[in-house]
Amino acid sequence: LFLSDCIFRSLVSSRVTDAPASPLKMAIVAGGQNLFGKEIMALELGEGLRDRGHQVLFVSSLWCGDGGFGRRLQQAGIPAQFMRLGFISATLRPDCIRMTLDQLIRAPGLWLNYAGFLRRQRSVQVIHTNWHHLLMLHPFLKPERDWFWLHEVVPNKPQYRHVFRHLARHLRAFIPVSDAVKASLLEIGIPENKIHVIHNGIKDPVGTESTRGRSWQGGRIGVVGQIGEWKGHQNLLEAFGAIAGSHPDAELHLFGTGEQDFTKRLRQRAEQLGVGGRMVWHGFLSDRRQIYECIDLCAVPSRTADPLPTVAIEAAFFSLPVVASRIGGLPEIVEDGVSGFLHEAENQTELATHLQTLLSSEELRKRMGAAARRRAQICFSRGRFVADFEQLLRSPESFLQPPSGP
Repeated sequence: LFLSDCIFRSLVSSRVTDAPASPLKMAIVAGGQNLFGKEIMALELGEGLRDRGHQVLFVSSLWCGDGGFGRRLQQAGIPAQFMRLGFISATLRPDCIRMTLDQLIRAPGLWLNYAGFLRRQRSVQVIHTNWHHLLMLHPFLKPERDWFWLHEVVPNKPQYRHVFRHLARHLRAFIPVSDAVKASLLEIGIPENKIHVIHNGIKDPVGTESTRGRSWQGGRIGVVGQIGEWKGHQNLLEAFGAIAGSHPDAELHLFGTGEQDFTKRLRQRAEQLGVGGRMVWHGFLSDRRQIYECIDLCAVPSRTADPLPTVAIEAAFFSLPVVASRIGGLPEIVEDGVSGFLHEAENQTELATHLQTLLSSEELRKRMGAAARRRAQICFSRGRFVADFEQLLRSPESFLQPPSGP
C-alpha cells in the first residue's frame, strides 16, 4: 500500500511540474551550523525548490558549530541570514541552564533582527524546522505564513501536549516527515486537518552509474551515523558477535563519531567477544560513495523512534539491503522481506538471524538491494519530495493525499 501511495504521489508530482505557475517565495529556518540529518534535508529542499525556479533563502543560527551548514549554503548559492537562534530548556543541567540564560539575554536583539527580516521579505512563507526556535520566534508566528516541518517523534507528555497544541493555533500546518511522526502528533491532540505528511527525499547519489561493479567480499556490515546507545550499536555488536564464528570473513564497519566513553566500551566489549580485529572504525566521512561502496549491507538497529533515518534511504539508493528496527519511520523505508529485514528494537537474537541470512547469500543481498533501489527511486526521490512541498505550499486545502487502501 505504501509503494502504491508513492507511485500515486510521483504521478501527481509530474502533473504539478508541468503546470506553469508563479514562483514561490519562502524562507527556511534551519538548525545550527553543524550538518546533521535535519540540516541535510533542509539543503535538499532548498536546492530543489531553487532549481524549480522559486525564491529561497535560509535563516540559520550563529549559536555554535563547525560552520559546515553555512559553507554548504554558500556553495549552493543560496542566500542566508544568521541570527542568535538558540533554545530555552527546562533541563537543569549546567550547560542547558547556561545556554538558556544566554538566549534570554540575546532575545531582544534576535527579535529586532527577525522583525526586520520579515519586513524586508514581504509575502514570504516560512518553514520552521526546530521547535525550540519556534518558541523563540513565537511572537511573529502567523497562521497564514508559518509552517512547522517536523523531524521528531513527539513524546506524549503533558509539556509537549501543551506546547504543540498552542503552536497549532499559530501555524498554518505541521509537515511531519513520516506517518510515525504524524501518529505522535495525533496522540497529543493535534487536529488531523493540521497535519500533512511529506516523506523526505534526496537527490540520487548514484545516478546512472553502477555501484555494484566490484565483487562482494563475504559480507561487510555497515552502520552509519552518530555512535551512541540510542542508535543501537551495542545491540548490533552483540548480534555480530553471535554469528561471527560461522562467518569468519565478515566485518563490522562503523562510520561516524560518538562520545569517547561509549566508543571505549564498544571496543572493550568487541575484544571480549573476540571480534575486535574485525571491527573497522572509519570515523566521520562526508563522501557518501566512500561509505556505501565499501559495505555489502547496512544495519540501522535504532533503539528509539527515529522519525525517518536518512541513512536507510541513502543505503537503498546504493542498492544495499537494510536490516533495521521496527520502530519510528524505518518500516516506511524498509519493506520487510523484500528490500531488507525488520526486527523488534533491541531484539539481538532476531537481528543476528537477519544478519546471518544476508551474510549467507550473495544472491539474496543483490536481489534485496535491487528492490531497495527501485523503492527509493519511487518513494524517496528529491523530485517527488520537492514537488509535494510545492503543491502543499501553493494550496494546502487541495493537497492531494494518497488513496487509502482496503
